[in-house]
Amino acid sequence: MAAKSEPSQERSRRRRDALLRAAGELLAEGGGKAITHRAVAARAGLSASAATYFFDSIQELTEQALALQVADRVGELKALTRVALREGTSFDEVATLFAGVLTAGSPLRDAIGQYEVYLEAARNPALRGPVAEALDTFRAVTASVLAELGVRDPARAARAFMAVIDGFILHQLANPGHDEENVAALAEALRGMFIAQVMSDDERADWQARLARRRE
Repeated sequence: MAAKSEPSQERSRRRRDALLRAAGELLAEGGGKAITHRAVAARAGLSASAATYFFDSIQELTEQALALQVADRVGELKALTRVALREGTSFDEVATLFAGVLTAGSPLRDAIGQYEVYLEAARNPALRGPVAEALDTFRAVTASVLAELGVRDPARAARAFMAVIDGFILHQLANPGHDEENVAALAEALRGMFIAQVMSDDERADWQARLARRRE
């Protein structure tokens, strides 16, 4: 009996996946208001009832679409990390590689739907739990990279690195172009943050004292 049910289960899985990816596309194009059961089913090339069959509510559909986007992005970041952290790679090379990939066309397009859900969570408290889980997942991946690179407190540093990266991506989304300039600027920002995170206690104290001095 189990063997006979597998084709049907596989078809259901493919249809559900198609609906989630369609929802992600619509989010990127029109934000949360673009997500309706009918619109998502149409984009996926399925009957109007398909979306309501798999998802009881628009919120559930949005949450699951976000989860799929996060899973895809984490997979891409882990693959990039394996390349970036190969033996002998300097942090300067890592920063340039990450900056180039994160500000490229395809990752930017994929990020739009993700950020749309983040913004929707500001208006809809029910989405804040899934968004918090997504951010925690990205922080964990970022922290693992920083730990490999020798950062003193990778979990704490990951928050700052994520904020800078997200800021650069949002600016690139809002004002496309200037790719080489954006890659260079992001790589420089990552290098500066890395230096601050690997300083010894004496080096950090010295710089804190310098920053505390009044301008003359």
